[in-house]
Amino acid sequence: MRKHILLILLLIFISSISYSQQVLTSANKKPLITIETSGSFELPLMDLAAKNGIGGFWNFTDYGASTGFGTALNVKFAVYTAKKIQLRNYVTFGYSQFVNDEASAYITPGGTVNGQANPPYPYGSGTPIKTSGVSNMRLNMPSLALGIELGVYTDMRNRSSFNFGFDYLFTVITGRYYQTINGSQETFTTLRSNLRNGVGLNASYSLKFSEVVGFHVGTRFVLPNLIGKSAEMTDGDAYAYILDKANTTLNPNLSSNRTMAYFKFFGGLSIFIGKM
Repeated sequence: MRKHILLILLLIFISSISYSQQVLTSANKKPLITIETSGSFELPLMDLAAKNGIGGFWNFTDYGASTGFGTALNVKFAVYTAKKIQLRNYVTFGYSQFVNDEASAYITPGGTVNGQANPPYPYGSGTPIKTSGVSNMRLNMPSLALGIELGVYTDMRNRSSFNFGFDYLFTVITGRYYQTINGSQETFTTLRSNLRNGVGLNASYSLKFSEVVGFHVGTRFVLPNLIGKSAEMTDGDAYAYILDKANTTLNPNLSSNRTMAYFKFFGGLSIFIGKM
């Protein structure tokens, strides 16, 4: 009788273990599709960042930005899943805007081009003269990124993961620079749309609140104009291109290439669809 009781208890124990393992395995399923919406604070670096106010833009040393903000929609598709990792392709639709304000204005370089005295930016020569007034700028950068990401899960139920991504980036760069010299009316120079290619690197952490909803935080390093630099003439007054390639024929101060970069610090909502 004891042997029968022990055998029954053993079978119940084995059955309960099998059931718990089956439930755990189901809970451990990783998402097939992840959709992330996020907002970001952005820190300009390299030639995007203002080294000496907005005057760097007029002198072709940098683009005069001091801070930025952005938003993004990221859609990830799982392509491979193992015990503690998942490989995903992703596409990101992003927007970044960089700004700066300064309690001064700049008299742009003088000279003569094609018989015109004191021609508008980017023509002329010499160093811009800082004077009393106000000035501000904005650069707009809508973008599309195509990349691949590795997710490394940190818990038994696969609810949290560290994610590392790399992508190829398409960015349209445009903007406007305003200034008002005391005693004069406001003037501005508009940057025409410029398509550039670059790369981005991501590191993030995501956590599920439930099987469907969670959040994520992370950082991203971007080089938006790594490929496709150019310095072209424009065909309209108060218009210019971003002039990120050296071209001393256009302006003697445009003597070196300029490369933009920025860090994004982002966070937002995650939605998980399907299981893999």
